[in-house]
Amino acid sequence: MALSSMELNSGLTAFADNQSDGSKSHIERYHRYDFDTKEESIEEIIVETNSFTDGETTAGYFPNGKISDIDLSDLYAIIGSNDITVVDNPTATPYCSTVCLQITTNNGGTNYGSGFMIGPNALATAAHNLYSIKEKAYVKSVNVAPARSDNSKPFGSENVSASSMIVSDSYLAGTSSEDWAIITLKNNLGTKTGWLGLHWQSSNYSSSQLVYAYGYPSQINGADARYRMCKSSGYIRSQTSKYLKGDWDLTGGFSGGPLVEYISGAGYVAIGIHKDGSTIDGSSYPTSYTGALRITQSLYTLFLSYRG
Repeated sequence: MALSSMELNSGLTAFADNQSDGSKSHIERYHRYDFDTKEESIEEIIVETNSFTDGETTAGYFPNGKISDIDLSDLYAIIGSNDITVVDNPTATPYCSTVCLQITTNNGGTNYGSGFMIGPNALATAAHNLYSIKEKAYVKSVNVAPARSDNSKPFGSENVSASSMIVSDSYLAGTSSEDWAIITLKNNLGTKTGWLGLHWQSSNYSSSQLVYAYGYPSQINGADARYRMCKSSGYIRSQTSKYLKGDWDLTGGFSGGPLVEYISGAGYVAIGIHKDGSTIDGSSYPTSYTGALRITQSLYTLFLSYRG
C-alpha cells in the first residue's frame, strides 16, 4: 500500500485502477486546518490498495514494556449495567497510548474527548470532537495528555493550538461514516507512549471475539471522571463495511477513543474509532448498541503513513 500527495486540480486521471496485481488507486480529499493561523487548505491524496487482500495487521510500538494480555480476563459487558471501570495503571501497555483531550470550543466552552496515538507525532480521534457540523466551525485548541490520571500527566501534555489536523471532505459534507480526524502534534509524544497496532479486514469480525474500549468519559455513575482513563469490553453484534456496533458500554467523552482487539502475535490493535455511546438504561442509542467507525483499508493505509 502507498500514499502519495498531489496538488489540487493536478492530473486527477493520471492514476491506475484494477491492475493485474490487484492494486487499485483512488483519490481521497482532506481538509487540513492549522490551529495557529486558522487557515484551511485542501489536499488530495492518491490511496493505493490491494483488492486481493482481505485484511492486514501491523503491530504496535510500546517503548515501556512488552505487549501483555492485561485485558483478556475482563468481564463480559452488558448494556444497561455500569460495566465501565477506571484504569488503575494507565501508563501500562496497552493503555498508555490512549490520550485525554481537553477541548476549547469555538465559542470558548470546554469539551472533553479521547484519542489514541498512531505515530510519533500524530493521533487519531473522532472528527466531531474537533469540528461542529451545526456551527460549521473548528475548535480553538486542544490539550493532549496521554495516559492522564486526574492531575497526573506521566508523559507530559501538549496544547495543540499551533498544530494542525485533517478531516475528511465527506465528513464536512455531512457523511457520519467519515467521523474521524488526525491531529499532528508539534512534539513526538508518541516516542514516549508508543502506539497501538492497527488491523483492518473486509470480512465480518467474529461475534465471539472480546473487544475493548479505552477513553475518558465525562462521568461514571454521575461522578466526575473527566481526567480518569476508563475501559469497558464486549462483543461486536452488528457490522457494515464502515461501522461496528456492539454491547460494550460507553458514555460521553469516550468519542475518538480506540476500539481494540487482541490478536495473537501482534498484541493489542485498533480496529475502530468510537463515535456513539450507549446509555445506562439501554433505552437510547439505536437498539442499545454502541457505535464505532470501522478502520477500513484506506484508513489503515493513511494511519500507517504517519509512522514514517
